[in-house]
Amino acid sequence: MKIIITAVSGLATVGLLWIFFRPPFGNNIVHLNTNQRVVALTYDDGPCPPYTDQLLDVLAKHDVKATFFMVGNQIKRHPDTVRRVIAEGHQVGNHSYSHPVLGLLPPSYVHREIERTDKLLRQIGVTGEIVFRAPILTRFLPVAWVLAKGNRAHVSCNVWSWDWTTQNPDRITKMVLGKVKPGSIVVLHDGKAINRKANRLGTVEATDRIITALKQDGYRFVRLSDVYN
Repeated sequence: MKIIITAVSGLATVGLLWIFFRPPFGNNIVHLNTNQRVVALTYDDGPCPPYTDQLLDVLAKHDVKATFFMVGNQIKRHPDTVRRVIAEGHQVGNHSYSHPVLGLLPPSYVHREIERTDKLLRQIGVTGEIVFRAPILTRFLPVAWVLAKGNRAHVSCNVWSWDWTTQNPDRITKMVLGKVKPGSIVVLHDGKAINRKANRLGTVEATDRIITALKQDGYRFVRLSDVYN
């Protein structure tokens, strides 16, 4: 009997953990809904001058639009950078207010983090749907619950650049190009929410190389709103 109880308890624990870390409900967007040779470049943790501005210069040079998932407290510090992102035709999304690991926090806290940043983005001029991505892409149960209640999707990715671990542009470029396929969503970083002393010069250089290589391979670049609106 003890063996049976232990086994059932173990299975129940595994099931609860599975539901917590991989909620079986809600809309988690991992890639674009297309078979065309298109890619969405996305940038997290900004706005963060001078790197966001340098990235905007690179994107403008290539006539490419991207999606920037911004942190609320960074928006408050650098509103002019946000306005430039909007003015140049890029999409702006919500990446929480203070970049905590939302999936480990109560739903009420998750809701406040999202709402505070939504409000800032509306005040600064963002219109239409505001896409959301959780910090560190942790769509654990509290996040999935809050988003589902608001009939809102979570934007994940299927290509990690790992540029938060290295700013070697060769490594970042190789990592991205080795995984991109039609419909990929690529995660890069223009900000530095975790390591405040980090720079993003490698990401800036890698972005230039990635765009050049993918264009030569017949890819074009889209904002998330170009596909999902």
